[in-house]
Amino acid sequence: MQLKDKPFTHFEKDDQLRSLDGCICRICVSDNPLEIVRMLGFANHYLGMLAQSRMLELKEKEQD
Repeated sequence: MQLKDKPFTHFEKDDQLRSLDGCICRICVSDNPLEIVRMLGFANHYLGMLAQSRMLELKEKEQD
């Protein structure tokens, strides 16, 4: 997971959500155990980035 110093823009957030959705779709249809594990890792990454961005949003609101 990358460390961010500011929250995602609307476009960046949408991109992360689409990537997360793609990972979930691949997990649901794949017959390859290795691909399933890899997609789980990527999904965790995208979810972590979205959570970090949201926490930064809340922190900015708190400081205002």
